[in-house]
Amino acid sequence: MDNPLKILIVDDNVVNLMLLDRLLRNEGAEIFKAVNGEESVELCEKHDFALILLDVQMPGMDGYDTAKAIRRISSCKLIPIIFLTAIYKDPAYARMGYDVGAVDFLTQPIDPPTLRSKVGVFLQLKRQKDLLEREIAQRIKTEKALRIAEEKYRNIFVRAVEGIFRSTVDGKFVEVNPALARILGFDSPEDVLNSGCGCDMFISSGDRFNYIETLKRDKYLNDYEIKVIRKDGTLIWISESSRLFEEDGEFYVEGVIEDVTQRKLCELDLQEKATLDALTGVPNRYLFFDRLEKSIANARRYKERLALLFIDLDHFKSVNDQFGHHAGDILLLNVANRLKSRLRSSDTLARLGGDEFCVLLERPSSRDDVKKVAEEFVESLTDDFNIDGMICNVGASVGISLFPEDGVIAEDLVQKADSAMYKVKEGSFKRFCFFSDEGSYNKL
Repeated sequence: MDNPLKILIVDDNVVNLMLLDRLLRNEGAEIFKAVNGEESVELCEKHDFALILLDVQMPGMDGYDTAKAIRRISSCKLIPIIFLTAIYKDPAYARMGYDVGAVDFLTQPIDPPTLRSKVGVFLQLKRQKDLLEREIAQRIKTEKALRIAEEKYRNIFVRAVEGIFRSTVDGKFVEVNPALARILGFDSPEDVLNSGCGCDMFISSGDRFNYIETLKRDKYLNDYEIKVIRKDGTLIWISESSRLFEEDGEFYVEGVIEDVTQRKLCELDLQEKATLDALTGVPNRYLFFDRLEKSIANARRYKERLALLFIDLDHFKSVNDQFGHHAGDILLLNVANRLKSRLRSSDTLARLGGDEFCVLLERPSSRDDVKKVAEEFVESLTDDFNIDGMICNVGASVGISLFPEDGVIAEDLVQKADSAMYKVKEGSFKRFCFFSDEGSYNKL
């Protein structure tokens, strides 16, 4: 019976050791545990481990020192080490880890499916490595054994689900596998190599420049997501993990590419749903305040002006009461469409809730310009609305605040525009008015 594969888990936290042991006990490997760097080095001198899971932050010998000590053991130079850390996102710590021989990082708290997936890959590689070593030993490392080993590795390259490549630094592919050809929309690896595809897959020269500069600076990329162009012109999202290395005096890039288009589109869709009003499709309160704060920062830096228009429908409740909430929803959608049609692309319309809308005007040249926009809004909402054959009229009240005259904080500008709007509601003004710091309200 073959000797079981062995995994070493190193963590000064006994609870973490027990949890990791429980997660990996069904992976077909014998689990060894150590609570510090010294104990792990002693175990490495006695056992042939397929994989080491090593905590970075430990008293005494930390993870980096422990990895260095393990690498000094001649039989342990090639053992894969996965660091367990809560600080991996810091590029400096990532470089330190790769410099001492880490092959990957897992961020705590550990995601069990990710842990099992990564461990499974390295165990399989260990099984293949052990098998190859036995075959080579049986054939006394003959030329035939070398050819068999090369062919097996070639099969892994060819059959891999992920795209695998090697390219020059200037973007010319010199080796690609069938999976990468499929990802980029080609029939075969030969078609990719003959097409000269490389730099052309980047959407812009800026994307290509940032990609190369990151590689030159860090020497590697990990889960680098970017949108690229396929052969047929369609756009997809890929995630690339690669490294920059030198061979025979020439620099090359080699790595693995995965098509993550579906996941990325889901993420973007979720992000859009989180920041857009579900009924009208315009920005919601969260996105509006985010844009308002950024606009205030830019306006302060470049000494520009902003105008905020708070819009409240006048008879919305009566529409809900008379025609029902469905009609009210249709009315709000039509209101949003009428307002959007009168905005510049640089301005922002948002629904803050209920029948309240806010408009941010960027760089208005004068109060008269703001007045004109307010008049257009009121007039557009004065016209009748036809909702499934039912005619209704709502109208609107508009309060206006200006940056920097009325405030330099987002909440203040919204509150003052809202206060001015209520003056219109009370009948002090017929349609709209400005807020003033002196406590009075001026009709435009």
